[in-house]
Amino acid sequence: MTSPTPACPAERFLEHGRLVRTPRRLDDRTLVLEHLAARLLAPGEAAPERALTARLAEVSDDPVRLRRDLVEAGLVGRRQDGGLYWRERLTVHDEEPDARPGPEDSWL
Repeated sequence: MTSPTPACPAERFLEHGRLVRTPRRLDDRTLVLEHLAARLLAPGEAAPERALTARLAEVSDDPVRLRRDLVEAGLVGRRQDGGLYWRERLTVHDEEPDARPGPEDSWL
């Protein structure tokens, strides 16, 4: 008999997959942002602003703030005009079962 895979520690800040509160501790905040980045934007995937904002709205009541937090954390890059976003780096969360699969033509 195998034991169930333990949930990611970031899940304690989510309710039904949605961010209910932003952690105050920097380590916890980084953990949550990395976890959400892996779920919402695959490594090497680029997404137009509207598409990314729609994905973020599925997990947050304030998708614009979450998008800004992901950019400020260096997890998501942004074209100067704000029209296109992409994942900047890999995280340990990219190996989690709920992580978004990467595109075939990934540059990461």
